[in-house]
Amino acid sequence: MAHIFQVLILFVVVAGIDAHGATENSTVTTAMIQAQKLIAADNKRQALNLLVETREQFPDNVALIELQAQLLFDMKRFGEVEKLIDASISTPSLSALLASTNERLERTTRSYAVAIIAIQKNMDVEDFTTAISIADRALQKFPAQEEQFLTLKGEALYKNNELEAAEIEFRKALNIDPLNPVAKEYVAEIRSTRQAQTSEEWAEWVLIFKDKVGDFIVTFLALFAAFLLNSLMGPIGLRLKLNHARRSFERGDYDEFTDLIEGLLDQEKFAMLRSNFRFVLHHKSYDDAKEILKRFVVTPERLPSLLHILDREREKMLENA
Repeated sequence: MAHIFQVLILFVVVAGIDAHGATENSTVTTAMIQAQKLIAADNKRQALNLLVETREQFPDNVALIELQAQLLFDMKRFGEVEKLIDASISTPSLSALLASTNERLERTTRSYAVAIIAIQKNMDVEDFTTAISIADRALQKFPAQEEQFLTLKGEALYKNNELEAAEIEFRKALNIDPLNPVAKEYVAEIRSTRQAQTSEEWAEWVLIFKDKVGDFIVTFLALFAAFLLNSLMGPIGLRLKLNHARRSFERGDYDEFTDLIEGLLDQEKFAMLRSNFRFVLHHKSYDDAKEILKRFVVTPERLPSLLHILDREREKMLENA
């Protein structure tokens, strides 16, 4: 009787394992079919998102990894292909794809000029992983241009939100040329960002501390700390907003740029608005600047005020010319 009972338990366990495997196979198959349909309809980004979401459930599924790697390769996101395959179990398909990826990346560094253009183009489309991978190869091939490739790699890391790694590359560049303006500016921004993050951590610490001691003492400390932090962080926060707006404009993201300047108008940050408009007029004609505002400003009520500030900055620039 005991023997029969043990056999029944074993049967239930095996059946459970088989059911789990069947569920995984069914989900993966459905996701892959849907992804391939999206790829055929030229919706590659949507297909990639679907594969990434499915792999969150089944991170080690080889079929999903192979399809995702091939899709990234077809999208020319070679740095991500390299990263995905390096973190996965090797298969013949993945090994062949990795070899093709390495070949493509090698082509991007066949000359100094080609490497510079390739890094910039990948950063323009926000494929920072590939830009970093190309920079790493270029650093090995072109030691005479080390400072430039360190700076570009640092910029790609910064834009990929890898601040600590970015600062390391910028400091290497500054060791070569202490006057490197791009590296100096990015290091200053990284410091500002860390200080802002520190202020957030301080706010969280105050909330925890408030549970432990009297409300009166904590409130006093919090107000005093807030006063100090606002005094110190106010100018830094404004500088970050200014740089954020300019970076959005430079990469042609006019929706984000106008969202930021509309927010500055609501906050009556007129000095920052004027500075942004001077920056715009240095990079675009007056007519182009007006057209960008008319096309991308979301709230029509704000448009006359923004155009008025733009007109005034143009007049000042003409007077000073």
